[in-house]
Amino acid sequence: MENDFKKEAGRQYLHYFRFWFIGIGILALLCIVMLIVNRSRGEAPRTNSEAPAERVYDYADVLTDQEEEDLRQYIAETEKKRHIDIVLVTFSQSVEGAEAMAQYGLRSQSWEQNMQDIADDFWDENHYGYNKGFEGDGVLLLHNWYEGQNGEHLSTSGSVERAFSVSDIDQVLYAVDDDYATNPYKAYRAYVTEVSRLMDTSLKLPFSWVTVFILPIIIAAVYAVSGSSQKKTENTVAVNAYVAGGKPELHDRTDAFLRKSVVTRKIETSTSSGGGGSSGGGGHHHSSSGASHGGGSHRH
Repeated sequence: MENDFKKEAGRQYLHYFRFWFIGIGILALLCIVMLIVNRSRGEAPRTNSEAPAERVYDYADVLTDQEEEDLRQYIAETEKKRHIDIVLVTFSQSVEGAEAMAQYGLRSQSWEQNMQDIADDFWDENHYGYNKGFEGDGVLLLHNWYEGQNGEHLSTSGSVERAFSVSDIDQVLYAVDDDYATNPYKAYRAYVTEVSRLMDTSLKLPFSWVTVFILPIIIAAVYAVSGSSQKKTENTVAVNAYVAGGKPELHDRTDAFLRKSVVTRKIETSTSSGGGGSSGGGGHHHSSSGASHGGGSHRH
């Protein structure tokens, strides 16, 4: 009788949760297909021949020669893997106020706005972008080391702009913030690492792993525990004691660098900037060349 009861309880459980198991099977198959597709892509060939090969412009001279070379190598490896251009620019000059505006031909007195313009223009004028030189795929980190105006701006383009939300942009900038003051090399390596992580779409799915896999396991465990903890007082105890109503019951660095003609856009916040939402396109705007960019700033 005990064995018959367990078999019937198991049958009832499988019957009423069958859609969970079918759904999990379909999603598992989807994951396998995605893995196969991503692996079959291999290394997408670079199709932009306009941009320079340089990726590290340390005008502020905060990195050693060896650190610059190590960073270039790390960036090159990451670019091949993620199929985007990754650029770093450091400098140390005032970009705020009327004096800087007059001296360097800036269109604004705002630190945030000028940082955005400089980053976007550097990208556009050098024709960066893994796939093309205008609105091509990639990202640039601009870090100003000028005393009293220290901070970074992240400029995104192409696939990175479409993928990065305001929250993603903040995550990259916070990764730099953690170590820039004590170890600039570590901070800039973290920039590359975080961009790479956020652009890794190999197993990004539009649902929660907890919901799909963990929740059914929890339900099964609760059901099993609740069933096994109840003892039959007589051989006449029925499966309905555990399956109520026919359903399972669950218990309870130079001047020329800044001399450029730009069209600017006011950014509203001094700690982080950008519009858009969680689905990507954070900080969407257009540069002086008309190219679409996203981005945001952190000031220290």
